[in-house]
Amino acid sequence: MAEGAKAAARDFGGALSVYAIGQAIADSGISFTEEQRAAIYALGRGGGLTMLTGVAGAGKTTLLEPLVAAWRADTRLSEDGREVIGAAMAWRQAEPLQDAGIRRTYALAPLLRMIETGELDGSRYTVLVLDEVSQIAPRPMLKLLELQARTGMTIKMLGDREQAQAIEAGDAIEILRRTLPPEALPELLTTMRQVSRRGREIAGLFREGEAARALAMKREDGHAMLIGGDRDQVVGSIADLYVARRDVLRACGSKDGITVSAPTNDDVAEISRAIRERLKHRGEIGDDEIVYRAIDQDGRTYDLPISTGDRVRLFRRTWGMVDARACHVGDNGDIVEVLGRTDDGLRLRTKDGRVADLEWRRLCDSETNRLLLGFGHALTINAAQGITSDEHINALPRGTSGVTAFTTYSAESRSRGTTWTIISEAAVYETERYRQALGDITPITQEDLWARVGEDMSRKPYKALGIDLLAAARRDRERAVDTFIACRRALETAQLDDPNFGRDALKRLRAVAINKTLSRHLAALDRSVAENSELLRNIVREQEADAHLRALQADGAAAKRQMDATTDGPAPSTGPGL
Repeated sequence: MAEGAKAAARDFGGALSVYAIGQAIADSGISFTEEQRAAIYALGRGGGLTMLTGVAGAGKTTLLEPLVAAWRADTRLSEDGREVIGAAMAWRQAEPLQDAGIRRTYALAPLLRMIETGELDGSRYTVLVLDEVSQIAPRPMLKLLELQARTGMTIKMLGDREQAQAIEAGDAIEILRRTLPPEALPELLTTMRQVSRRGREIAGLFREGEAARALAMKREDGHAMLIGGDRDQVVGSIADLYVARRDVLRACGSKDGITVSAPTNDDVAEISRAIRERLKHRGEIGDDEIVYRAIDQDGRTYDLPISTGDRVRLFRRTWGMVDARACHVGDNGDIVEVLGRTDDGLRLRTKDGRVADLEWRRLCDSETNRLLLGFGHALTINAAQGITSDEHINALPRGTSGVTAFTTYSAESRSRGTTWTIISEAAVYETERYRQALGDITPITQEDLWARVGEDMSRKPYKALGIDLLAAARRDRERAVDTFIACRRALETAQLDDPNFGRDALKRLRAVAINKTLSRHLAALDRSVAENSELLRNIVREQEADAHLRALQADGAAAKRQMDATTDGPAPSTGPGL
């Protein structure tokens, strides 16, 4: 992938001229900032592969409008201008590219299937625009780069590595950042979504991994809360806030309303059920409820109650009848409102306000015959990436142990106005308590809980890349070569200073080797020396005893000889009376 990206970035055959870009900007009638204009020129003047890093709400889709017009007006490669195709991980994320004038948009999986079957085979006058590229893994990115190498098409990518990343292994943006030259990696780091300067500052802090500071500001504003109680109570509080804020926004004439995102599908289902119960109690959802067997795109099964007034989520690209004509109704991730039932299906209101009749067969999974529908009052954080609302609720009924800075920033940057952060206090408390040592009775304070939340929301775990192994091997080899060079230089320097250095060094090495060898036998040598010393002492004592005995024997023999000599002489004289 890295090699393909470098080759594509060096191909400037499809780059737009400065004049063409300037003329397209003028014709668009849009007032761009200097930073946005710089990003437009960087994309238009770039090579066969350019990646624009744009923060959430920076107006990436808007700045595409003059570029799309310029590409279509470029007749150097084709008399009809250049073909522009848009794509993203999901249909719901790809469709907004049509607002920039891109007529053909696809989800990534169908696009790759079309490439494999040959249904889509671009050419040198084709421009492929990829949005939300942080969710695209290296493997599908490689397939697109192989298509670029084969056809010479131009690929322009938009995304932000600091938002929710690909579920698959690897990090495509990190590989591109290591590979592409700086001119192929323009940045647009000023958000335009949040209407207040404080809101933009808070969103920026979450992006930088400074969640603790951002949460402190949100707590001052009353927009971040730890909710007590069990899981059902926390979910109920989230639903109550949703209903209350929805009423306020409707009264103010809001068009985009309030949205809810949560980390997992289970969280989304529970929050949607709680919201549905409250709306049903208020009479906004009808009493004609029927419970259907349903299934989601991952194969999870559940029971889905549907009544008039319900909101449900589509899990695939869906077609129906609008004004007696067959047309596209919605894509995976779109929320639709149930208006009632027909003889053979449901009547729905699409996200753009059209009324559509859908047959059951278009709503059912072909293998299980279950409805491919889900609860529609909340979305997962990954599915919500790319939406814009007036207010948003970042719902965390399981606490923050399962979130990262990437998902947090994505959830905290969806709204123009207020983003409410609702967290389960009990879940955070349990996480913090298990971090304490056994027997530690130090009380856990509210500040400890918020510190834990800030730490979790600031984590940016690194996703290991396959090229890391190769880089580590290359780095170790270079270190070994540097070590050998340094050692050789030290040896040559020492030899010049002392010609006998080698002989002396060899003696020292032998001495060291001998010392290492003898060290294992020192104890035995000490015992042998002690035993020999004791043996010598015994021998000396025996010899001394023998010498003393011999001396005594010699003295006795001398005394006897003397006595014998005295006995053999003249007899002593006797008196006259004898």
